[in-house]
Amino acid sequence: MEDGFKTMSRTADGGQASERSGSGLGSATQHLKEYGVDTDVMTERATERVTELQQLIMDEVRARPLRALGWAAAAGVIFGFWAAR
Repeated sequence: MEDGFKTMSRTADGGQASERSGSGLGSATQHLKEYGVDTDVMTERATERVTELQQLIMDEVRARPLRALGWAAAAGVIFGFWAAR
């Protein structure tokens, strides 16, 4: 489950490779690389941070399941009221 985000990202990247080439994203990446920004490293670090956050959330839910349920219920009520408008 820890590598679920990485697997999902790789699957999504595989299906969108043809879309990216025509959308101008490649040129944006190229411009960033011209300025010395390594987009591959940025992507890898962002993925690592998301994985850490995902693990932190899973640990918190396991440690305090009732609190997590309360936050989920509160979020559901807020989004429900917001959607009803």
